[in-house]
Amino acid sequence: MASCAPGTSSAELARPPAAAPQSGAARLADALASADAAVQAGNDTALARPLAMIRGMGARPLDDATAATTAQWEARLPDQAPPLRGRALGPGYRHGMLGAGGDVRIEQTFLSGQKASIALSSPDAVELRLQVVDGTSQSVCQHTASRPICEWVPVFTQRHLIHVINPAKRKARFYLVVE
Repeated sequence: MASCAPGTSSAELARPPAAAPQSGAARLADALASADAAVQAGNDTALARPLAMIRGMGARPLDDATAATTAQWEARLPDQAPPLRGRALGPGYRHGMLGAGGDVRIEQTFLSGQKASIALSSPDAVELRLQVVDGTSQSVCQHTASRPICEWVPVFTQRHLIHVINPAKRKARFYLVVE
């Protein structure tokens, strides 16, 4: 069973969340985009809340470049209490930049019988394509939006290919959250 939630415009990012509950991956993707927007605006006060949410969710960067970006964000804030310790297999995230027509492929293992969730967010409000294919090359989800979300329950524990594509004619920053 697979589903992809439609994306929303950048104007909707500023509004409070809708009454329907968001997945943890979607909340994390939104927090990452909010943190990025606060840094771009030079607003360290606005940066504190999304960083607290990211830490509180136990998320970890999926690559060294994203870890470096997150460390730079953390360094902008005054000394704080010790970081919260999340669970070992908590959500992970990755930040990146795609040129016009560019793409990135990531492999991730998802566990049988446990809900899998992938959220993609573009602080630039560029519509990105998110494709997920299972280990048998079967499509799990394919969706194009500025905030695509894919959620499903894998039948088997196996590696999945996550493919992020920028079909736009301009570059786009993105945050990919895997839970």
